[in-house]
Amino acid sequence: MNREAIERVLGIVRQELACESARIELGGPPPDSSEVLCTQLPSGFRLVVTFREPPLDRASANLRLRQLASSFFDASIVGPSVRPNAEQHLSQRRLDDELYALAGRTGAAGAVVFDAKSPVIWGCSEGRSDGDDIEAWIETARIQDLAQSHSLDLVLLGGLSDADRRGALEGLGGEDRARLDRLLDRLYGRTLKARRTYLQRALVVRDVRRLAQEADITSGGLRRFVHGPEVAYFARSLAGIYILQLHFPAPYSELHVEGMALHALPVLEKLVLSLPSVDPPPSGGKVVPLPAR
Repeated sequence: MNREAIERVLGIVRQELACESARIELGGPPPDSSEVLCTQLPSGFRLVVTFREPPLDRASANLRLRQLASSFFDASIVGPSVRPNAEQHLSQRRLDDELYALAGRTGAAGAVVFDAKSPVIWGCSEGRSDGDDIEAWIETARIQDLAQSHSLDLVLLGGLSDADRRGALEGLGGEDRARLDRLLDRLYGRTLKARRTYLQRALVVRDVRRLAQEADITSGGLRRFVHGPEVAYFARSLAGIYILQLHFPAPYSELHVEGMALHALPVLEKLVLSLPSVDPPPSGGKVVPLPAR
């Protein structure tokens, strides 16, 4: 039975019983109110009706409700399906929320958790779009290098429509032009601040990922403060193989940021380790091993 048919039947139930509302529900205890009547449906759902005032003949109203339920409903009603990866999405949402809170407490533009071996983004305070992974962000950093070599400001260009940016990209062609266009399409529609943060995050991720791959973070750990004209960030390893990265739009207090991060580490580690394993999407035919869980 589709939604339109169910709404039509519920309208008939309201008319037949002269009640205020009628609904189908699942879960929780049955309503316990003198103005409410309910009956179980064969599908496991409940048919619930609400009156403005308690019905004078409750027994008759209950009988009529059961008759209507048996006449209109059978076991074929299908409720909303649960996503097969619902647990993963819930765990990721909790980690993203905690990173968002940490970014707010430290004044960071954003916070990310990833590792040195996998392209998977385990946590991100700004959320993730389809196709977002570490390799995509590193490609964004490479495109920024390309733009800089042509004296192009991607923050400003990202605010222009395709037609308006043609003049600025005149002379560029082939794959370089295609790469720039793809990035500018992703930036278009974002605010100036959001575009700047998006590009800065990519530069920081590339830098931190390189440091993590060069260092043995499982034994010595990683702890890094950077105050540069283009990138400013704090990076620290957690739970052995993961890296917490906080990137900043302006100078920051190392003492304050590290203190806030250390306070948050136990919660972040617990959330990261609770995440189910994620198979990264294929990229260029390469096989990327994920860390053992």
